Amino acid sequence: MSDGSAPGRAVTIRPGNDGNPPPLGRRLSIPWAGGGIAVSLLFWILLFSTLVTLVSTALQLYFDFRREVRGIEGRFDEIRLSTVPSMSNSLWVVDHDQLRLLLNGIIRLPDIQMAEVREHSATAKNPLVLTVGTPQERPGLHAEMPLTRLAEGKTLTLGTLRVEATLDDVYHRLLTTAEVILISQGIKTFLVSGFILFICHRLVTRHLISIAASMRRHDRLSSPPLLTLDRPAPSRPDELDQLIRSFNDLAGDLYAANCELAGANAALEHDIALRRSYEEQLYRQAHFDELTGLANRLLTRDRLEQAILSSRRNQLPSALLFIDLDNFKNVNDTLGHEAGDTLLREAANRLSASIRQGDTLARMGGDEFLVVLPCIAGNVAARGVAERVLEAFAPPFRICGHDHFVTASIGIALYPSDGSDAPELMRNADLALYRAKERGRNRYEFFTAEINERVQQRIMLESRLRLAVLRSEFVLHYQPIVEAGGRRPVALEALLRWRQPDGTLVGPGHFICVAEEVGLIGEIGAWVIETAIRETADLFGKEASAPRVAVNVSPRQLRDPSFVFRVTEALAAHGLPPSRLELEITEGVLMDEAPEVTDALHRLCSYGVRLSIDDFGTGYSSLSYLQRYPFDMLKIDRCFVSNATDGAAAARLVETIIMMAHGLGMETIAEGVETEEQFDFLQSKGCDQMQGYLLGHPAPLAEIAARFPAADAPSARPLETVTGDGTAPAPCAG
Repeated sequence: MSDGSAPGRAVTIRPGNDGNPPPLGRRLSIPWAGGGIAVSLLFWILLFSTLVTLVSTALQLYFDFRREVRGIEGRFDEIRLSTVPSMSNSLWVVDHDQLRLLLNGIIRLPDIQMAEVREHSATAKNPLVLTVGTPQERPGLHAEMPLTRLAEGKTLTLGTLRVEATLDDVYHRLLTTAEVILISQGIKTFLVSGFILFICHRLVTRHLISIAASMRRHDRLSSPPLLTLDRPAPSRPDELDQLIRSFNDLAGDLYAANCELAGANAALEHDIALRRSYEEQLYRQAHFDELTGLANRLLTRDRLEQAILSSRRNQLPSALLFIDLDNFKNVNDTLGHEAGDTLLREAANRLSASIRQGDTLARMGGDEFLVVLPCIAGNVAARGVAERVLEAFAPPFRICGHDHFVTASIGIALYPSDGSDAPELMRNADLALYRAKERGRNRYEFFTAEINERVQQRIMLESRLRLAVLRSEFVLHYQPIVEAGGRRPVALEALLRWRQPDGTLVGPGHFICVAEEVGLIGEIGAWVIETAIRETADLFGKEASAPRVAVNVSPRQLRDPSFVFRVTEALAAHGLPPSRLELEITEGVLMDEAPEVTDALHRLCSYGVRLSIDDFGTGYSSLSYLQRYPFDMLKIDRCFVSNATDGAAAARLVETIIMMAHGLGMETIAEGVETEEQFDFLQSKGCDQMQGYLLGHPAPLAEIAARFPAADAPSARPLETVTGDGTAPAPCAG
């Protein structure tokens, strides 16, 4: 047992000089003095009696009021029966004195306040109106009685008698009755309650006071004397006798229980200490990062919400810094996870040294950290912290005996300008961090409306792009590829277009990167290949000598294990010879030397599909892949073509590419040919094929097909410049 202690709290009992614990603390109160049973009983008696009195009084007043009202209504009926006929005759003869006499007689009746006769006459200019008494603004009761006369068999309405009665006297009588009832009932209730209180004290409460006094004197660790009451013994044991017997039994059991309590108390203290240790360990695991000792996501969310509340109270902004280590993946992948853990701990130490004492530094997971700056002096203070963090990461990290340079990118969001709650601030700080990484890393960026607008546009584009796949909103346009000698069209390049609700077409440069990131490029790319094969086979036939079609292939498509099967299945389904399909691959795809990419290219080549290197020379070129992969064509990027006629260096570069391709047994295609000067230059340098706005704009296949020679014709007229809806090509990004 514990003496008034909370559950689960240990109670230490120290024995006295005789080896027994000290007596129980005296904290009992006297029921009579502190509002005990008798007083409570008196309160409930008074309350119940008062309620009964009030209810009975209200009922009696209600019935009395209804009786008074019925009396007034009865007087209205008497007036209607006895006075109205006489008043009708007096009004017929226009006897003013008699009318006034009758009105005076009406207002002498009890509770009648006003009586008025009003003549109804269509011919009289001033109808008769006689009023006796004082009209009321809001009469309690009133009655209007028509004054009529029978003449020539017709009932004529001469006027109206209005009688108004007041309820003031009724209310006064009812108030007097209520006062008498309440005073008499109050006196009776007080006398009865006092007598009941005396009896209760005599029979119950004084004995309870004696029991309480005995309990205060009782030593719970010694054998107590039997407790008795100072009263005559009843004929049979009552409730008080049962209470005394229970108290005597409890006192004996208490002495035996205290001997066991001392040992149990020691064990309980040990268990509580162990439990507190477990609770502290669980709390730390739930709120702190095990590797760095920093606050984790859960605790950071709480600290951020507290910072927001503090900012609201003090009218000062708070800042949230989202920090990401730029080159952490390189260290973690090359040196192992232990080296990565060492780097994270050292980064946490540098970050801790860069912030104020009252700020919160947290690790959100991986190489992401969060800093909460409550109640700062604006973005200047946040900028200062961000600059200190960048300076702290400038020196190299010493890991595994080597120096490693790891920088940090920081996104900053301010409360309340950049978010009104914790989730919005974290989202916007993350967006600012993404912006910092986009702009070169090792820098900080504040969240702006521009960033939010870009994100919203990106989210909307993703949603519309998914719907476009389901609704089949994509179409293919084709641009002709001609031979340099004679400008005879020999091939087509399939170009993806997205048809908007207003009918305009959007090129792939506006959405293809998003399609790759959200995982739709495989489905879109498969549709492009299947559609290009089908439309080409349907329009040009299935002969091997017909024009071929070129299709751009995304890196993600080549890494898809089912890509080769989809290509071969589409060719077989539409009967198109594999040699009439040309897949254009950017050279950046080949640099990682992924085994699935290499396998896919060799399988396509063995099947007979032509392979082309797209945008040659714009990436991290390595000439070694030209001999490792079975390419048929090399496509010269438009950047080199547009500059070839303006600068000697660019002209020599184009000439070198053509010579190198021919030396390796590949044909060359120059894209972006827009002027005759460019065409003549490329033709003079031996370029095999060309495409560009000079030779034809992208257009639907039906418009382009008319310019191609028939399958059985040995030759055809040169392809003239085709006008279309395409815009000028984008300038070189490199």
